[in-house]
Amino acid sequence: MYSTQGIEAIATVTELRSKTSALIDQAKTIKTGIMIQKNNEPEAVLLSYDLYLKLYKQLEKSSK
Repeated sequence: MYSTQGIEAIATVTELRSKTSALIDQAKTIKTGIMIQKNNEPEAVLLSYDLYLKLYKQLEKSSK
């Protein structure tokens, strides 16, 4: 089993295909993103754009 490391929601690739708009709306309302699973393994995380920018800025600061 893997750790979700703070992820609040999990969706499968199939759900992502069929419920993309709803998952994007949900990602905007949660602070940690939605883990996307493929074959019961974590593959990606769907984040709001605001959270992405925040994380990107933190990465830029730490790399200087």
